[in-house]
Amino acid sequence: MTEQEAGKVAPQGFHQSGKRTVAEVLVFLLAIALLILAARGCAGCATTALVSQIPSSVDATIGKVGGEAMRAQHGVGQTPSAEDQARAARVFEELRTHLTSEEAARLVSPRLTVLSDKQANAFALPGGEVFVLTGLLDRTKDDDDALRGVMAHELGHAVRRHGVRSLVRNSVYGLVLAYVLGDMGGITATLVAGASHLDELGFSRDMEEDADAFAVDLLQRAGHTPEGLARFMESLESAPVPQILSTHPDSADRAREIRARMQKPAP
Repeated sequence: MTEQEAGKVAPQGFHQSGKRTVAEVLVFLLAIALLILAARGCAGCATTALVSQIPSSVDATIGKVGGEAMRAQHGVGQTPSAEDQARAARVFEELRTHLTSEEAARLVSPRLTVLSDKQANAFALPGGEVFVLTGLLDRTKDDDDALRGVMAHELGHAVRRHGVRSLVRNSVYGLVLAYVLGDMGGITATLVAGASHLDELGFSRDMEEDADAFAVDLLQRAGHTPEGLARFMESLESAPVPQILSTHPDSADRAREIRARMQKPAP
């Protein structure tokens, strides 16, 4: 190689090394920023930043682990009727067909399970695992709009990654440290370890309101009124419900907000 050729090659190699160094510095600075946010009590800010770095494939892993735990927990006892299973499946598939491509991509492994349980409840896990209890089907027996509204709300939790956010926020300090160390495997392991207890974490007020807003939008796209969801929320005021449904925000307030959203023009 001539001196002239060497002079052309050397700067190129140095330039590539410089790019790598800049990228490493930026990652390090982001990690430090996350630590500062967590240390200053801005767990929500750190959670948002961390969740944005977690691929949707992790949602599917969390949902699978949590889903198997749920099925094992409710696996003993009466099998839901074919009619109940068919009704829930019909509503589930109908709602899925009206998801945008971006929303559908969040549901990496969509699956519906109907569980025999007297509680009027439904819930969704990360990745698209959706559970409907027969108690909900009984309470909404003559009101498909109410059932559709509840299931749209639960799909909102999965699409908006609320379960992942809850898990991340619950372990934000350890996860930030793992991110600083570049241990993405450790982050995934921590989240999966908490998957079987996801139903115990609950969702924040903002998450519940976000899922309600998502449900209103999805129902209107599907050509259905969100009034059924508002009616179901009002029914929670007079009938016993599990804590996961009766917590903040107030059910009557949610019903009023749902009806207010119904009047707003579509974006």
